Amino acid sequence: MSQAYCGIDFGTSNSAVCAGLGDEVRLVPVEGQAVTMPSAIFFNEETHGVAFGRQAIAEYLDHYDGRLMRALKSILGSSLIGETTQVGSKRKDFRAIIGIYIAELKRRAEGFMGQKVERVVLGRPVRFVDGDDVADARAENELRAIAEAQGFREIAFEYEPLAAARDYRAGLNTAETVLVVDIGGGTSDFSVVELRPGQDDRILGNGGCHIGGTDFDTRLSLATVMRDLGFRSRYKSGLEMPGLYYHQLSTWHLINFLYTQKTIIGVRQMHHMAEDRSLTERLLTVIETRAGHQIAAAVEGAKIALSDAETARIDLTGVEAGWVHEVARPTLIEAVAADVQRVADTALDTVQRAGLEPDAVGTLFLTGGSTALPGFEAAIRAVFPKARVHYGDRFSSVASGLGIAAKAAYGAT
Repeated sequence: MSQAYCGIDFGTSNSAVCAGLGDEVRLVPVEGQAVTMPSAIFFNEETHGVAFGRQAIAEYLDHYDGRLMRALKSILGSSLIGETTQVGSKRKDFRAIIGIYIAELKRRAEGFMGQKVERVVLGRPVRFVDGDDVADARAENELRAIAEAQGFREIAFEYEPLAAARDYRAGLNTAETVLVVDIGGGTSDFSVVELRPGQDDRILGNGGCHIGGTDFDTRLSLATVMRDLGFRSRYKSGLEMPGLYYHQLSTWHLINFLYTQKTIIGVRQMHHMAEDRSLTERLLTVIETRAGHQIAAAVEGAKIALSDAETARIDLTGVEAGWVHEVARPTLIEAVAADVQRVADTALDTVQRAGLEPDAVGTLFLTGGSTALPGFEAAIRAVFPKARVHYGDRFSSVASGLGIAAKAAYGAT
């Protein structure tokens, strides 16, 4: 009897699963009818339950007591992976928390397939950690161990842009030299592939950098909302306020670390010395009421809205009456410009290390939610002006490709 298999795209912002049996692979509806699920967990202290994805975010925003965790993938490869964090009355290991989320993806895949799923191809960025091969390998090993702990018996890995290339190749009739550009929530990844229908493809090069959608959220937050909390303001002495708390408050996976008595004491000291105490008073309120994720969600929502609109509202009236920040698209483009340029430079470096000039790239295959960022396509087109641009499904191309990779590895048995 054939055994089920799957590909899992465990993303910083969103995750997806593509499962199969024999030669048939399908995206799994992992949350209702949706084939993607936000990479979020909420430990609800009132119901003593655990919620995932959109439900997790909804329970948090409905002001249930509990702990919301997002951007869990960012912990892989960082020093946080070996630490614990307070969840309710207990401390939980970060490996165990990531494991809870992976286990839920596995459970939902098994419910869809009607049988156990113990064979998986896991997507991974080209670089978990920039410039540190040892830490990068450690991150993959951590993810492998987490998957094994959840009951996966056969585990393989594939670079996420290569998985996206598999998805693109499925509809290709002629040979092309393709640069796959996968801009996710936490990383930007590139693969240069010569796709040859009817023949084996040639992988010419891979590259990546640790910049993604959550970094763009941080930049927009620092340029807007954090200014309302005192970022770049000054002490009475004329010195500029330290930026640590603001950077943490605008970074998804670091927000919870601010909710300590030590932080509150530090902010109160800043407040006492601040030139404009109305700003630091608001900062103190945000931390004392644990409104950080609510702010981050509002900033993220505005970033997404600016993909289609010239202006957007960061509505924080749920935190403080009347607190609304109007933001225009040029503000976002300026805030993320340096990061976007670094991404474009990394794409060019990947192509050149593959032994090609930019004009040799025939197609830019763009996938990942952050490819919708205003200004991004223009920046990448400027580097590869002769290439045509083709968009895959921004949120499921990688998962679809991982499912195809899983079929190649496991589909015959």
